[in-house]
Amino acid sequence: MPSLLPVLLTILVAMLNGTTYHQVNPLTNNYGIYTYPINYAVIYNHLIGSGTYILIIAPGTYYSVSAYGPGPMGIYLRSNNNVLLLVLSSQGYEELRVGTTAKPLFAYYGQVLNITIELPSGEYYIVVINNGSLTAQAILAITRHYSTPFINAPIGIVDYGLAPSQLGYIPYSYTTGEFIGEAKIMSASVQSLTNCSSLPPNSFSLQLNAVLEMMINNQTQYYWVQDVLIIDPMDDLMAPLVNVWNMSSTELVMNPLFIVGRGSVMNNEVYAYMGNWVQYEAPLTVNLTITSNKTIDGFPEVLLGYSMNGVNTLVDNVTFLITPSWGPYLVVNGSEYSPLGYLIDTEFVISGPGCGAMVLTNELNATLSLYYQGLNGDLLPVPSAWSFGSDTGETIINARAYAIAPGTVGITTGDEYLGPLNNADYLAFLILSNYLVNNQSIVSTVLPLPIDSRVIITTPRNIYLGNNTLLSLAGLLINDEYVNSTEFSLIMNQSYVVNYLWVKYYRLDIIDEANILTNLSGWYNEDSIVNITVPYTIIYFSNNTRLIFTGFTTNATHYVITNNTLILLMDRPVMAIINWIREYNASLILYTANGSYIGIKNLGWIKYGEEITNVSINGFIYGLRSPLVISGANNTAVLNAEYMELSIRDSLGLPEPFTQVIIKCGDQELRSVTNSYGVTQELLIPISVMCIAEAPQIGYYSIALILAVILTMVLTAVRLMRRH
Repeated sequence: MPSLLPVLLTILVAMLNGTTYHQVNPLTNNYGIYTYPINYAVIYNHLIGSGTYILIIAPGTYYSVSAYGPGPMGIYLRSNNNVLLLVLSSQGYEELRVGTTAKPLFAYYGQVLNITIELPSGEYYIVVINNGSLTAQAILAITRHYSTPFINAPIGIVDYGLAPSQLGYIPYSYTTGEFIGEAKIMSASVQSLTNCSSLPPNSFSLQLNAVLEMMINNQTQYYWVQDVLIIDPMDDLMAPLVNVWNMSSTELVMNPLFIVGRGSVMNNEVYAYMGNWVQYEAPLTVNLTITSNKTIDGFPEVLLGYSMNGVNTLVDNVTFLITPSWGPYLVVNGSEYSPLGYLIDTEFVISGPGCGAMVLTNELNATLSLYYQGLNGDLLPVPSAWSFGSDTGETIINARAYAIAPGTVGITTGDEYLGPLNNADYLAFLILSNYLVNNQSIVSTVLPLPIDSRVIITTPRNIYLGNNTLLSLAGLLINDEYVNSTEFSLIMNQSYVVNYLWVKYYRLDIIDEANILTNLSGWYNEDSIVNITVPYTIIYFSNNTRLIFTGFTTNATHYVITNNTLILLMDRPVMAIINWIREYNASLILYTANGSYIGIKNLGWIKYGEEITNVSINGFIYGLRSPLVISGANNTAVLNAEYMELSIRDSLGLPEPFTQVIIKCGDQELRSVTNSYGVTQELLIPISVMCIAEAPQIGYYSIALILAVILTMVLTAVRLMRRH
């Protein structure tokens, strides 16, 4: 059985340039990156995408996407399980949210849908509901103001703070002061499918989008910052565009008095600035930058610009005239989203030019790279790259991104791939599944570690959890290879998944007065079956003592009792009591109330603790002076009785010799015979009740006296007669 070793799991990491080991907390940052348990990943409780969406829908939940009419809308749906798709008006959506019946404009139940519907004027919601018992994984594509449903999305390189692994998506977060997107567009030709009237037809955009975070009055504020180049490939022209959107809450307005720059705030919703059109030489090589900083007055500012042909151009410097207690920082976080429901990600993508427009790619050959500024000022490729964006409304069709190197993707024409591409080469992820934290909770967690660092993992074999419960390590699965060891070393030349194989044990305590089954007490596997059988139902001991089995008592939740056998399930700590009755072959040393010795009375087998209030002697029941509780085989008691000789006289007051006498004491009788003096032998008479002796009214002596008197009278009469 397992023993108890109160030792904590330890992880040691040796860096490449040294031999010193450092204990690592699995939730602490490394390379400026924080990681979280896998179940924190936003992909499991939020849709990802724009135009085309990836949905992981838990049973009994739903996701929604908004659209505006009037006009056609194409809908494409593919799901691994049946789902319910509804198109609802804004009123119908509110009715759905509060649990009342909503009348849909369109409804579909199934797994595959490809349809075009006509939206009336107003705001609408496309809702996908999972009413089944299994998680549904679905792709939903929507073409707004276009009749044919295509897979469409912003395509490029995106960091969602989600790294793919064998266990699922690993959420992580980091803050930085700068993002840089490097683009090389060798050739590009697009066709506008939906128009943005203020921009040239058949143009597209190159967007570097990031989330700005700061703390104001103890409340976190998020802003969606866009550094955009609108590109007209027909005339080799481009124009810079800056947008700053509120991502915090509906109560927060973009006050033009507190946000200043080259542009202006429109409708208290968005800050916008558009620069002049400039000529470029194809192929286009350009870098976009977003930098967060503070002014000398402590105000947050965001610098947006681009560099081309060795010339740096500051497009705008957006300053917030507020004083934050934390920040400003550019942030990526795959474990949560903003209060308005937006993902906290960074995107460097190619898409439609603006106004939520959608374009079709005829020709495209480009590479995009996305970097962030690390803790020491170095530029690092983003930890994990995905192929499509979410927080911008413009999309592109027939564009496919593929991985070239960490933080770098190529984009060409072809069927869209929507998903993760690669992870950075400076990090390897150590994924700990069923990792025990503080001897209390088992979680899955992740360590981002430097490539080629060495990891030593030490685990106790047995860990006591309290409450008569312990875990015993049955082994480890390291990338699906079984290792039966409590300590091992890894060189982090790749990501590793370490799965701890714990066996839970519960304590079985058997309380057995007879001490014949206590050896079954101990630790048992969770859900194991234990058979407890009492071999003898009566056990005799040499000191006039015996035990009689009477049954079982247990706190087990699942058990069966048959005669002298208990079968129970070890699904919790269990106590089983073997119930015995102790009996004594008891005897009493009896004394009278005045201390005279009576003798020894054998009572037979009497239960321990049983109270004796009277005894039977020669068929007569005598009460005890005080109740006697049996606690052993040999006992002493005093009767409420005394030895007495009774003198029996008849109605003439003469002794009754040789007479059988009945002495009535309550409802009991004693019998005795008198001697020649009319006296009984010595009798044990109870003194707690009145006793009455019953004998003939006339005894032998009285009869003799009467006869003598009669005879005397007869003789006297005869003499008198003779005289006369």
